[in-house]
Amino acid sequence: MSLKWPLWIGLYVVLGVLVPWATALSWAHQHGSEMRPRIRQLFQRGELGLVGLVVVISVIWNLLQSQFMQQTIALAAVLLAVIGTMAGDVWIESYSRQSTGTAWNSERTWRDSRNFAFLVFTMALVVEILLDRFAKVAAL
Repeated sequence: MSLKWPLWIGLYVVLGVLVPWATALSWAHQHGSEMRPRIRQLFQRGELGLVGLVVVISVIWNLLQSQFMQQTIALAAVLLAVIGTMAGDVWIESYSRQSTGTAWNSERTWRDSRNFAFLVFTMALVVEILLDRFAKVAAL
């Protein structure tokens, strides 16, 4: 089994989630703050949607490089783009609500952001696994 796709998805998880969390912890320690942010506190404004959007763009790029039929590539790219746009919209809505002073529910934003990020990572993982498997079948 190829390790390329789990490493690729893991890279986005590390760079998009763990590095900002570790940076916040490091900053707090460096400045003598008692703040110990949890991942939820760090991404409560929907920023996980932006990480999901970056993952979707990368997976669409991989799809465009594949040897699938154009209809298959188009369908998968549209589905991924819709999911990525919805994930990014969680952050846009949260930012817009806070900027205009409109009622904002951080619990809802965190829930939506987390759920869309999970959906994006799951879809990205499935597409990358399929791309990997079909590339091996086509090579036979």
